[in-house]
Amino acid sequence: MKNRKELWSKMAYACGDIYGGGAFIIVGLLLLVYLTNVEGFSGTLAGSIVFIGKAWDAITDPFMGQLSDRTKSRFGRRRIFFLLGSFPVFASWVMLWYGFGISGTAARFIYYTLAYIFFSTAFTVVMVPYNAILSDMVRDYHRRSSFTGMRLVFSAAAAIICATVPALITEACIDPRQGYLLMGLVFGAIFAIGWLIVFSGTWENEIKPSPVPHIKDWLFVLKNRSFRIYVIVFILCQMAIDTVMALAVYFLTVSLQKAELFVPIMASILITQLVFIGIFSYVAQKTDKTIPAYISAGIWITASIIIMFFTPFTSNSIVISVCSLIGVGGAGCNIFSWSVLPDIADVDELITGRRREGLYSGVSTFLRKLSGGFVIGALGIVLDVIGYSEEALVAGSISTTTDWGIRIMFCALPAVFLIFALLFLINYKLGKKEFAVMSNVLNRFREGEKNISLEGEDLRVCKQLTGLNNNRFYGK
Repeated sequence: MKNRKELWSKMAYACGDIYGGGAFIIVGLLLLVYLTNVEGFSGTLAGSIVFIGKAWDAITDPFMGQLSDRTKSRFGRRRIFFLLGSFPVFASWVMLWYGFGISGTAARFIYYTLAYIFFSTAFTVVMVPYNAILSDMVRDYHRRSSFTGMRLVFSAAAAIICATVPALITEACIDPRQGYLLMGLVFGAIFAIGWLIVFSGTWENEIKPSPVPHIKDWLFVLKNRSFRIYVIVFILCQMAIDTVMALAVYFLTVSLQKAELFVPIMASILITQLVFIGIFSYVAQKTDKTIPAYISAGIWITASIIIMFFTPFTSNSIVISVCSLIGVGGAGCNIFSWSVLPDIADVDELITGRRREGLYSGVSTFLRKLSGGFVIGALGIVLDVIGYSEEALVAGSISTTTDWGIRIMFCALPAVFLIFALLFLINYKLGKKEFAVMSNVLNRFREGEKNISLEGEDLRVCKQLTGLNNNRFYGK
């Protein structure tokens, strides 16, 4: 019975990333294409819509994190937002893919910008508390990895569906606008129902809400050395993923002239990712959470170099096989990103004596979305600079500059992001042994010991993780 309850808890918790993983896949793969090819925006305008929406998160993400830290309700600090956010998740998703007959470039630009802001806000309302709640639910290092592994399995499975089914729905309709509306209705309902399941199956340990925070707290998190390193690695890995997702259609249609491979390639990437999430989750629990990131990033960089030199004459089987290795990269990077974040809140407790998971989740989510918006916005501008247009593609007059511009963006740019991520990852020291030392110190504070002066290994580890140079912690 206990095992069944644990399994249900993991699965209910994991349902949140049906939206977290699935929505980003659809937006990454189709939004730029929808805005340029269906709504007729230039690459610059389409990219600007995404960037403006992401910039809005400069306010909403950290604010939402702090709000969830200090919320009082009979459903807890975080869970209440899963219930309240389910309808905005549905409504904003539908609006993102349907223009309601609005005409005129300026009017449509304003509408889609507001629609993206609404989507981004709804995403913030549910995902920031979701990214924070695992620290409230589970304290054990390995159990957190287990919950994260289940979350990423659901995320990868949702990504497989979201990378293939939406395109099938939109292509099945004669009018693409009706196809995108149908897709929005179907997946909006799926995402909303997922949050109701998360609400019903998660819990929160009894923790007092944090005091009302100040704006300076948003910047204070960057004093946490472990968080600084983590968030840089996290952002760089996510920027690599965003770049590949946004340019997959362009690379296949322009550089390889194999548009028909879009569905099988995305399926191969995501199925591979699903398989390796299970493998890397096991590796992380047996060794260290950074090991999957090292392995996966190396494989992804190698695959990117090979893919850059594919031609329209490269056999389909080779293209699909090598591209599937991107899934290995995504699996390891995501395992690191989402399994480590709950541990960062423990480092913050060591520094401040407070539980502020929401603040760290909010800042992380903001930086992730802002960097993603910057990447998509920049890619849209570069598409214009290198001469990409739907008319040139249909006419078969794509230039060499356009071809190699897309190749470099799709292959070389993610590799550069990953190389820098690995350079920073070397300095991340919160492994299994360090976590055990930190937990022992935290437990002493939690049990009421006062004015603890640390020495030896305890002091070395705490200094290394926090970046502080004194020998007293926990709000000192």
